[in-house]
Amino acid sequence: MWRAARMNLLMPALVVLAAPSLAYGQADFVNWETPHVSPLALTPDGNRLLAVNTPDNRLEVFDVSGGSPVYMRSIRVGLDPVSVRARNNVEAWVVNHVSDSISIVNLPTGRVVFTIPTGDEPTDVVFAGTPQRAYVSVSQLNQIRVFDPANPGVAPIILNIEGEDPRALTVSLDGTRVYAAIFESGNRTTALRRNAVSNPNGPYGGQNPPPNSGTQFDPPIAPGLPPPPPVGMIVRKQPNGTWRDDNNRDWTTFVTWDLHDHDVAIIDTTPATPSVSYVSGLMNLNMALGVRPDGHVCIVGTDALNHVRFEPNIRGTFARVLMAAFDPAAPAAASIVDLNPHLNYAQPTVAQEIRDLSVGDPRGIVWTADGIGFVAGMGSSNVIAIDAAGARLATIDVGGGPTGLALNAAQGRLYVLSKFAATISVIDTALLTELSRTPFFDPTPDPIRLGRSFLYDTHQTSGLGHVSCATCHVDARMDQLAWDLGDPGGSVVPVNQPCRQGPGNCAPWHPMKGPMVTQSLQGIVGAGAMHWRGDRENLAAFAPAFVNLQGDDAAPSAADMQLFTDFIAAVRYPPNPSRNPDNTLRAALPVTGGNGSAINGRNLFLNAPITGGAITCVSCHALPTGTNGTIDFVAAAPEPQSLKMAQLRNMHEKTGFSRLLANNNRGFGYLHDSFDDTLDTFLRTPIFAFPPPPTGDQQRRDIEAFLLSFATDTHAGVGAQVTIDGANNNTPPVNNFFNTFLPLANSGQIGLVAHGRVGGPVRGYAYVNGNVFQSDRQGETIAVAALRAAAAAGGEITFTVVPFGSQARIGIDRDRDGAFDRDEIERCSDPANAAVVPVPRGDVNYSGAVDAADVPVMVSLLVNPGVATDRDRCVADFNGDGMLDGEDVNGFLACLIGGNCP
Repeated sequence: MWRAARMNLLMPALVVLAAPSLAYGQADFVNWETPHVSPLALTPDGNRLLAVNTPDNRLEVFDVSGGSPVYMRSIRVGLDPVSVRARNNVEAWVVNHVSDSISIVNLPTGRVVFTIPTGDEPTDVVFAGTPQRAYVSVSQLNQIRVFDPANPGVAPIILNIEGEDPRALTVSLDGTRVYAAIFESGNRTTALRRNAVSNPNGPYGGQNPPPNSGTQFDPPIAPGLPPPPPVGMIVRKQPNGTWRDDNNRDWTTFVTWDLHDHDVAIIDTTPATPSVSYVSGLMNLNMALGVRPDGHVCIVGTDALNHVRFEPNIRGTFARVLMAAFDPAAPAAASIVDLNPHLNYAQPTVAQEIRDLSVGDPRGIVWTADGIGFVAGMGSSNVIAIDAAGARLATIDVGGGPTGLALNAAQGRLYVLSKFAATISVIDTALLTELSRTPFFDPTPDPIRLGRSFLYDTHQTSGLGHVSCATCHVDARMDQLAWDLGDPGGSVVPVNQPCRQGPGNCAPWHPMKGPMVTQSLQGIVGAGAMHWRGDRENLAAFAPAFVNLQGDDAAPSAADMQLFTDFIAAVRYPPNPSRNPDNTLRAALPVTGGNGSAINGRNLFLNAPITGGAITCVSCHALPTGTNGTIDFVAAAPEPQSLKMAQLRNMHEKTGFSRLLANNNRGFGYLHDSFDDTLDTFLRTPIFAFPPPPTGDQQRRDIEAFLLSFATDTHAGVGAQVTIDGANNNTPPVNNFFNTFLPLANSGQIGLVAHGRVGGPVRGYAYVNGNVFQSDRQGETIAVAALRAAAAAGGEITFTVVPFGSQARIGIDRDRDGAFDRDEIERCSDPANAAVVPVPRGDVNYSGAVDAADVPVMVSLLVNPGVATDRDRCVADFNGDGMLDGEDVNGFLACLIGGNCP
């Protein structure tokens, strides 16, 4: 029987895969919830559609010469690809966000021919200028890196961007300018410290917290409520340059710093070293941009009303979905329109049919030659059509989470990639209707699929249909703003979590809590109580926020909140770029005032009583997350609130603000209310007892370096790649890759996979141990040295570091069905469909055995070959000529009677 034979063949591989070194039984899917940027593209001739498959780490290629997508191939690239651009009809560049690389792909052969290291978290690439150059946005470094496509290994020109997180790119109509959307641009809001608000020279004479409606509070303070704690204040810069609060009081004299508020970088490609200028004052989160046929640049995104105090006052209305447009010749005269003109924001909730018209979380925009724009709403799962002024023409529902748009003007077709649904929709640009929806393989586990909508779905989770949890917790991260979501009409809540000062010694939580910086949702499940104050026991305790903040009709059920929790529990922090690739700490890291040693900083963090007495940093900020879960209350502090010991895994994401600088990339810094702009400022507060300078200053720098290097959920080496091609097989970078990562793979800290053309077809490999890879054929292994030696021009092999436990799925068993990928291809199966498993040649009824029951099916296929599927033809084509005819009969009979089944 074939199934018995198959198991006999499979057993040696299963023994290998069951070894502790590979840990095949561990979780094989790590979700960083990586956002798309430009995930869909057409080749210049319009015949090929290229789509990134982020969870599967592949580029999907479709034939669209006939209008509808027809699957061609999947090409393995780096970890979490987020953007793709076709340089020409045969070459595509794929941006790998977690791998920190670009895969250069030869489309006709499906080969990755070169891998470019880019720097931390690249997001997009475009081609522009004469001679042509590749412009790559590197989000964590706040840079655009300019590569020569003809010599991609040459060091790039680096353009430093004054703004946080440059992401989406587009090119002017004449190809001479590149436009970069600065994702976390800010919205001209910043935080005043609580001592500034309490200053008697302030506009309220020192009253803290001050009123927000004339001399009164709106809503009114509840009778019997004890005095609230003194808090900070969010102020917003006005067009005339003054800084005012939501009660229109002037705080300008207290704001001694300023903000860039750069929304778009304009890069002139004509100089030898491209020049950069900026457009400001558009919105908070600049998500996507495109060029209108008149040359105007259009940006879509969201703007936050975070300067408005108190949750009841912004219920359901705390953000706007906008489109800004500017003429590059006069960028200061930008126009801004609301993409939801059917909303007047007078009430937090409207009828569902009105909500369903809203567009939320926009992630893509394209324009037709006659001035019709299309905007993809990831949160609203629709595409809206607009005119040049932004007026709505149509609303088109598509698959869940649309993020990518590609326009084929000649055929009148708009292709839409839906990230959450893993589909490609085809829209008729004349009729403005969806024509078809084509799925592609998605390995995302069910807990992520089922719970994701509670974060993103604006129609399902809000009263106006345009906001969601992800409006602030963008991509499960943070909007880099502070919000005052207190409620003067609320109640005092007793602390129900462990108190560091002992039971009963932590002050109850007051409903007027003051500004608090948005926290990331990454890694929060399992790290104790939530919120800065720890006043939410778990994620389920946030159910009322769907009504009280987002304006929905009813809170999610307990079952729904469990789905949401299961999803958030799966969201992980990506690698920390401040650590070495082997995950060790650096001896020198640039920090405030010089270099700090993260190695020394860790020792100080663990052992030095720098807060006086016997208390060390780790006493409260326990490893590995940085929190021991307790609530801390210091009655003598200038802000006597009970606060949870904060986790420390994303300190490197909060840099960019200093009250000593004339201009800043961000308006908010560290601690719950942004009291401290930098970690150095925090470490200089009186609670610390550092030695005098210079020893104390260096200790601060060392601890700052360690905090910026705090370990995350992911090994720092994960994503690293190298492509070898015969000529570079033993060069120092390649040798360094293997010298670094093979020992880590042997010790089970990371996984290692390889892909490329070996002996003709594309092959996959998963590292086992002892310098041996398991191939994608059962029972076949290969030594590392032999696999490296097999690489050659036209047969390049790319090695990739992956999370430990995921190497079997990523390397050799794409659909996790236990049948390896090459075996599935060669035995008429589908490596991207777990429901389809390999069968022997001749098993045309797919029973697992060749027997008499296959005879009538075989006869039917021979008589009516036109009804045969691709798989039927594979199983029944014994002579391999690609046809079903009488010549296959002898092979079938030999298989049926003599058991000679290939």
